[in-house]
Amino acid sequence: MSDILKPASVVALLTLVILAPSIQDMLTNEAYKYVDDNESAHDGLPVEWENKQVICVFFPADSPQGEEFSNGITMIDAEGVELGVNQDLNGTGACVGGFEGYSNGLDFMMDSTRSARGTLSVGYDVGQWGHYVHTIGGLNADAVKGDFDGAYWNLEHNGGVSMVGIGDLVMSEGDVISWSIETW
Repeated sequence: MSDILKPASVVALLTLVILAPSIQDMLTNEAYKYVDDNESAHDGLPVEWENKQVICVFFPADSPQGEEFSNGITMIDAEGVELGVNQDLNGTGACVGGFEGYSNGLDFMMDSTRSARGTLSVGYDVGQWGHYVHTIGGLNADAVKGDFDGAYWNLEHNGGVSMVGIGDLVMSEGDVISWSIETW
């Protein structure tokens, strides 16, 4: 009996070793399912975040923050657990999602970025026009250099430029806000 088990065990082990990459790919594809709807602000985000509130921060690829997230967009849940990286999204940065119940944009931004455990810390000032975000994840917009006159953190709400600042933004269930550096 043991004469049959040894060769069978060796064959089973070799089969497992040969199939391991395919099994890993199947598990990865099962674990990370993303919304595939280019008409939705949730396009490219984890399916479990549909109808949930999400914040995304996109960094310039040549910044230290962009290099930290250079493999794509890192997905982080509300508890701070990294769900994976969506390499199909264009850019570098992180999205934090799975939130519910926020109505004020600033409250949502501060709480959600804290979930990223320091990688998306926010710096802002309050002036006559309201809250002005100058730094996200350690990147101050004034420090961005290039062939342009200046840079700022741009706020988008559900895929379009926000008409109000983060302090005046009224959030609804399922909203996605995003920040990226823009220049003039």
